[in-house]
Amino acid sequence: MMAQIQKMAGVTILSLGLWAVSLGLTGCSESAAPVTSPAAGKVNTYFSGPFNVAGSSVGRSSTSFDHAAGQVAVSGFVTNNQSILVPTQTLSGSFTSASTGFLAVSENFITTTTGHLIPQNPPLSGAWAVEIPGAGALGNFLNVNSTSNPPTITAAPAVMADNTACPYFPSQSTFLYVNVPNPSAVSPSDTSNYGIVAITTQGSAVTFNATPFLVGPLAGTQSTLTGACSVSTLGALTAYPLNSYGQASNVELVSIGKSGLLVSSFTSAGNVSSIGAFGGGNGVIGVQQPSSPVDPGSLIAAKYNGFMYSPKNRVVGGTYDITQLASAFGNHAGTDPVCSALQSSLAANHGQGANTVPILPSPNTIFGGEFLVDGPSGRVNDPSGQLGSENCDVAIDLGNEDSNNAGIFPNATIFIGSNYPPFSTTNPWNCFGTSSPCAVSFPAAAVVGQVQNQFVILVVATPNSNPPAQLPDSFNSLVNQPFEIYLFQNSQ
Repeated sequence: MMAQIQKMAGVTILSLGLWAVSLGLTGCSESAAPVTSPAAGKVNTYFSGPFNVAGSSVGRSSTSFDHAAGQVAVSGFVTNNQSILVPTQTLSGSFTSASTGFLAVSENFITTTTGHLIPQNPPLSGAWAVEIPGAGALGNFLNVNSTSNPPTITAAPAVMADNTACPYFPSQSTFLYVNVPNPSAVSPSDTSNYGIVAITTQGSAVTFNATPFLVGPLAGTQSTLTGACSVSTLGALTAYPLNSYGQASNVELVSIGKSGLLVSSFTSAGNVSSIGAFGGGNGVIGVQQPSSPVDPGSLIAAKYNGFMYSPKNRVVGGTYDITQLASAFGNHAGTDPVCSALQSSLAANHGQGANTVPILPSPNTIFGGEFLVDGPSGRVNDPSGQLGSENCDVAIDLGNEDSNNAGIFPNATIFIGSNYPPFSTTNPWNCFGTSSPCAVSFPAAAVVGQVQNQFVILVVATPNSNPPAQLPDSFNSLVNQPFEIYLFQNSQ
């Protein structure tokens, strides 16, 4: 494999979009009804979306975790010097399991901002993943910005869902989802932040009856659209619009896993106006709707691993990337000493101070934060547990569940404390021109489901809400931006 990739040095990675699925398509002759996914210990393959990595589309790739060999690989399509599409790996590496439940990924070959494959010797460490084996995974694979001097390394998020079979829903099956913002050009106005979609199939046709919502909650425009599923080189994928595999315009590629995870990657290209199959965004992450209301006690009592995503949250002059942070929630109660900086900064701005915290966390709140600590070579995001547990600088107040839609929490709130990056407990975020600790809260929405008896929580906040989603920057100022949290229950 190494020799094969080195022979291809200098190839350029294409957007996988339609090229990837236009090769190797076959009819979806076999479909599988939703069943429990296979156990760990096998090679688990997923469709990755909806994010891009270093100019390549890891967001439109096939990613595999080989637990027997401890190997991870991302496959896509490249063009060689003769402009011929060639299937190959765009990332390869190894992984080990940490005691926290995260997978520590070391990358042997990665892609750069120039779209070239380069070897890493020694392997590049610092990427992490969380997996529900056979069902799906979350990750923050690394890119190297080769145009900067010296080159910088950034995290590039990926969300993965089982892609082994076309969906089979002769009777309607309902999924809940959150829309993912475009990481490079955040839209000034949202058409959807989260939603509910009823999916039915007839042969290869897959119909999406989607009801999108904006954080508020405000209803969007309901739509009924039909795509088609085919078995492609990237697995069994549904494409919308219908028969759009061969078109070089906008298309949405959707993987609907047998265990109940859903991932789509949406690209709006040219002058074509479309909000895709789910009402907008850059794609969606979803989970099958629970059949009955969620028990809030069980939800709050569980522990979770995952990632916080804030595409504009970069440290000015910093050496670490805080746009995509490996995080954990549920290990701390709000009364624990580790949460004291968060709690005191929220209280200091509730009805006083900067008045940026209209309400305080309710009993339906999960506390947690990122694993950003001072390591031997500087500040690092290390969820291995060797440098300590996660920080407590974020709280997710789920609020009340929608009485008409199990699994939807439309009036959630996110709280950000004075110790949130780029700040810390020892270097707190102080309100500009004062020594008083700052904090902020803003509205959000959350969707909740279960996969293999593990809770999945997806939280979305937007800069277009009132008040907007905001995070602090290095200058003690607030930056309006999307903020999302993706969590899998930690089964360890």
